[in-house]
Amino acid sequence: LLYGMVSDNYGIVVDSGSSGSRIQIYKWKDPAGLQNESKDPAILSSVPQIVQEDKWTYKIDKGLSTFADHPEDVWEDHFEPLIKYAEQIVPEDKLASTPIFVQATAGMRLVPEEQREKVLKSVCKALKEETHFQIDRCDDHVQVIDGETEGIYGWIGLNYLKGKLNQYDPKVPISDHDSYGFMDMGGASTQIAFVPSNAVELEQHKDDLYEVSLRNVNGEIQRWPVFVSTWLGFGANEARKRHLKNLITTLPDGVNYDKDGDSTYDIYDPCSPKNMHIKQELNGITYEITGLGDYKTCMKHVYPLLLKHLPCKEDPCLFNGVHAPTIDFEKDKFIGVSEYWYTANDVFHMGGAYNFKKFEERLKEFCEQDWEQIELNFKNKQYGSNIPEAILKDSCFKASWVVNVLHEGFGLPRIGFETGDLSEEEVEKLNKQDTEHIPFQSANQIDGADLSWTLGKIILYASSQVPSNDGVPVGVLPGE
Repeated sequence: LLYGMVSDNYGIVVDSGSSGSRIQIYKWKDPAGLQNESKDPAILSSVPQIVQEDKWTYKIDKGLSTFADHPEDVWEDHFEPLIKYAEQIVPEDKLASTPIFVQATAGMRLVPEEQREKVLKSVCKALKEETHFQIDRCDDHVQVIDGETEGIYGWIGLNYLKGKLNQYDPKVPISDHDSYGFMDMGGASTQIAFVPSNAVELEQHKDDLYEVSLRNVNGEIQRWPVFVSTWLGFGANEARKRHLKNLITTLPDGVNYDKDGDSTYDIYDPCSPKNMHIKQELNGITYEITGLGDYKTCMKHVYPLLLKHLPCKEDPCLFNGVHAPTIDFEKDKFIGVSEYWYTANDVFHMGGAYNFKKFEERLKEFCEQDWEQIELNFKNKQYGSNIPEAILKDSCFKASWVVNVLHEGFGLPRIGFETGDLSEEEVEKLNKQDTEHIPFQSANQIDGADLSWTLGKIILYASSQVPSNDGVPVGVLPGE
């Protein structure tokens, strides 16, 4: 239903990642107006409904971290085109009431604190002086967010798009509220966020869970106990760097691997396609690394990168010493974004519902191909239309890493593989698993809408603007 009397509110989030900044523009009906005008229980018992029209997003290259040594240039060289773009979309009479949030992620986390603060101050100063958008306190509007926050925002955005934040009844126990788990893997880090489906797990792990509080348009609070964890250094690019370093550092001392006397050490990588060549330098020595295309050996090499041998404060554990509630993949459903999607979709054309057996077959076939054949396939446009050839060099490793993280890291069952002594009929039944329950799928969009953690940020903000008398704050509180 359209409520002509209810005005539109706008909000802006700038995702400042390691490779560039992307502005996202959103709008929603004013919650105070909806409270007065709407009689629709579906609208009133849901969080404010967010709209993002086509072309309400725009990206500029270069990470915010590149201004660490010259923060005074951050307006002219970076933010000015983003703001000019947004000013063409947000109505002029709404500019002063439209909040803008700049949320920097992994790239800025690596900048030394003193330089980081100077960049953030320069950004806020420029936004206050050069724009008409609403900025209350710099610390609230211009921030470097940690991986856990990014994971929670992603979880909120995903469950909003899946309709799980609609028609929420606070009288129903949380274990009866259905939700999706969120997995995200970038170049540097990987995140997971989910609500344990089991009431016993919820109680046992209450100290490990964040409380996410959102507000329905009718003023009632939604409370979600979310487990979230982030692993810096476990993104696809960083894992590959660790893998290549391992190939070199495990070589025995005193053995000369310079086979042809060209001052370059010759070694082999099972996780690169056959006869693919790359050079890597470490401690003043150049290594010529040749692909072996040996998928089985590759999986053995990748597994130790999870660091599952590290001590954990208590069971159950995931990897790298991280304790977590048990994930019940028979009930729990997860959606993976970013690298989970790109790796499966762009090279293997297998985005969406994940089938281990089929994915492994495609991955093994790719890894064991000769590099010349892959280059030929690339020229014949057999892979994703937008991917550069350089991405294909990493694809065997990245896909093997994703498989390891899913199955060895998070414990996703290998349907069609971990079947013990089952009969052929039982195995076939497992492979045709109930389509109502898909434990893991990758996605870039949900029902045509982009799945971005920035959506979660704006949902939190929009629901914090709902009038209420209970004094309960909207936001994210850590566990004990």
